[in-house]
Amino acid sequence: RLSALERIDADPGAAWRGTSVHRVLELWFREDGCAPGKLEQRTRDLFRGEEAHPILRALWLPRLLESVRWIDEQVALDAAEGRRIALVECTGETVLGGVTLHGTADRLDRMADGSLAIVDYKTGKPPSAKQVKEGFALQLGLLGVIAEQGGFNRVEGAGEVSAFEYWSTAKGKDNAFGYRLSPVKPGGDARRVATEDLTAHAAGEFLIAAGKWLTGDDVFTAQLNPDLPSYGDYDQLMRLEEWYGRGDDDPASGGGDSDG
Repeated sequence: RLSALERIDADPGAAWRGTSVHRVLELWFREDGCAPGKLEQRTRDLFRGEEAHPILRALWLPRLLESVRWIDEQVALDAAEGRRIALVECTGETVLGGVTLHGTADRLDRMADGSLAIVDYKTGKPPSAKQVKEGFALQLGLLGVIAEQGGFNRVEGAGEVSAFEYWSTAKGKDNAFGYRLSPVKPGGDARRVATEDLTAHAAGEFLIAAGKWLTGDDVFTAQLNPDLPSYGDYDQLMRLEEWYGRGDDDPASGGGDSDG
């Protein structure tokens, strides 16, 4: 699959910020043991590098410092309750419906009761509970499937996943930078999948998709939900604006009755 290339003279953008934040958080775990205060220093060091544009340093660094202080505090609070970070940037795989599913978890935590928590870092707004429930955001659930089937090699055996969380460095509802959000809820409700059902839900959605487009003969659909507020590099190829809304009764679509 080809990826879009940035302009040679482009300033570091969202992709650079996301990659850099993930790298800083990874080093904080691997080299600092999540020591208090070290995360902020690593973040400051990042913006001293040549890749850090002066505008990013002036405008984005203060926001990021506030959010990494929040992450530092949250990890310490979790540790006091017996939750610890087990692994970061952990890759794994499992076979589902005859298809090998690969995934990388930003973070796997071991809860006080021995179960696992899957954490996905975001520098912007995470997927909504509705997107997860409707099957348009399966990442957390599928990572849970890999974990529960023992697919992460560096995790000791298979384990139940009891928490699925997005940790965002963006501004939250309290107007502060840094917040955590779970798209699921124990027992579930009208808006959210039950925590205990998310892996089965994600696996079911994956099996349907794989049966249609990977092991089956269905033609790939350009975009299952054209109203979904996201944009991919190749979305323009489906000619959505040209064809969207035309039905069989629209003469321009080639449909309708023919006199010939």
